[in-house]
Amino acid sequence: MKQLATTLMQYKSFKERQECLSESLDHLSFEYPDIYTILYREIKRRELESNDPNKITKWLRNPTQTSYIKLHQSLMMVKNNNMMAKEELMYNLKNMLNQTIENGDNFEIAVKICHLIGKSANLKIFQENLKHLIRKVNKLNNAQNHIKKETSTENIWKNNYKNPQIDPFQRFSFQSAQQHSRVWKNVLQPTNIKSAHVQPHFSMECYGYDHLEMIANVNSVTTLSNPPTLINLTIINQEMDGAVAKWLHYLKLHKYQWFFNCLSYFEILSIDEDNIDGFIVKVNTNFITKGAQKKICISTKALRDRSQKLNDLLLTLDLEVTPNELCEIMTYMRDILHYPIPNKNCVVDDQLQQDIVLVMKKLLNQLLEKLSMTHYLVAQSLVGTSINKYLESALLIIGNQTFTKQQIDTTLMFAETLKYSVHRIPRNFN
Repeated sequence: MKQLATTLMQYKSFKERQECLSESLDHLSFEYPDIYTILYREIKRRELESNDPNKITKWLRNPTQTSYIKLHQSLMMVKNNNMMAKEELMYNLKNMLNQTIENGDNFEIAVKICHLIGKSANLKIFQENLKHLIRKVNKLNNAQNHIKKETSTENIWKNNYKNPQIDPFQRFSFQSAQQHSRVWKNVLQPTNIKSAHVQPHFSMECYGYDHLEMIANVNSVTTLSNPPTLINLTIINQEMDGAVAKWLHYLKLHKYQWFFNCLSYFEILSIDEDNIDGFIVKVNTNFITKGAQKKICISTKALRDRSQKLNDLLLTLDLEVTPNELCEIMTYMRDILHYPIPNKNCVVDDQLQQDIVLVMKKLLNQLLEKLSMTHYLVAQSLVGTSINKYLESALLIIGNQTFTKQQIDTTLMFAETLKYSVHRIPRNFN
């Protein structure tokens, strides 16, 4: 394996490395099938363990150099939607980096982990939450490199490690948001350039949604002296094109952005099997396949039914629900929060946002009730899956600026309450 790694590092391009690796694995599977099977099973086992919060805690209960190497592996293999595993990794990383800064323990491994966090888009959440500790570790590393250079000692980190890149997004911090006013005014501004200092701004890049910002991307500015007429109203001058584009990427329909850009939000809302051909004729450009038309109609119906579905959930969650029902509801909430939420150019109030936060509150109560009857938590169980989806839904709310600051703060409090309850549950490793 060391020889293979050395050979792969000699290639400069990713394509050359990939071809060499593929050729080597083919040779291994044909000439040494038993070894190939063992290798495959071991990688698969490590991936499963890297996404199990209980295993992560067990590794680092008695910290050793090997456990920190496993921590490095887990960061590479943890899945984007496994919020419980990410929380466990975050907690242990914080302890490890603090020990490194205070005592110099496992310094080389800490530098490697900081480098991994800095270069991986999937680990942005760790970069954001631990940036002050990462900065200190990198500062210590630079100081040691400087001393080694002055004493003519070989720098073992040369050409291997670079300082993590500065995240272009500002970390969400509700301590810095002093005002409790609504955020509608900021929707009118080109927020894709820079968010207001007091305005919460959250990057979903670290959770695998790195294709677009969550907030609206304003392509054109409408002046008061020349307001759009209702007949010419589109999601672009309604400042909904960014939210719709994010939704289309989620649905894998982004190639039809041209179609939606020519319609208003309420026209999109009304699309169904009976009138979609008329809307296509209105746009009068390009072509939409029958399969894509069907998927568009199904998605617009879900968008149309969202308000009523949320009202039904408010009544359902007042009753007792089973773990399976709870998981299904959480799946719906996570999915529907990817759908565009209308801003003040489309609606006159934020009733939809209020309903969403209220549903999240009742879901939290249901989850806490289920946790109170849980002796130990398994990430792959129905309750564990529901917790992951709840935290993911909370992040989607926090990253959406059509919610008010008060609604964002409330959702953040819900998420922290759930995390606290999860950490209090005894662990079982048998």
